[in-house]
Amino acid sequence: MLQNIVFQDNLYQLARSIDNVREGLLLELSQEYFYNKTVDDILFFDSTIKQIYGQIQKNRQLSDYLSLMQSIHSCQDKFIKLLDLILQRKTPMKDCFSDIIQKLQTIRAQHSELMKESRESIIKTEKPGDSRDIVSSSELSELLNFQ
Repeated sequence: MLQNIVFQDNLYQLARSIDNVREGLLLELSQEYFYNKTVDDILFFDSTIKQIYGQIQKNRQLSDYLSLMQSIHSCQDKFIKLLDLILQRKTPMKDCFSDIIQKLQTIRAQHSELMKESRESIIKTEKPGDSRDIVSSSELSELLNFQ
């Protein structure tokens, strides 16, 4: 049970942090102050999502497995949207990222694949008769105010 709580707390903080960086990229922030921090955050999100996803996948017997997979899927979705904001040049800091665009595209492709895998795991884990008791990822995000 403790492991589930730790996973949920970590996923909650991760989702909040991704939202915070995304919202910051919509502001007219000083590149001098925030560019390096933003890149560090993106690399942190990349690494952390992969690590947590791997740990959850190794522990399919967790009683909260489905909920955890839905939460990591939500974080993956948020992260891809953050990357898309940069890759589609929809941020005032768009010119700063030109030297790492290739790396960001690679990261995005990797997370897009992971997101497909997590979605497949969610679908495989859902039981047909339990659909009334299962909270969808969008409902879970709303309940946890991930949006």
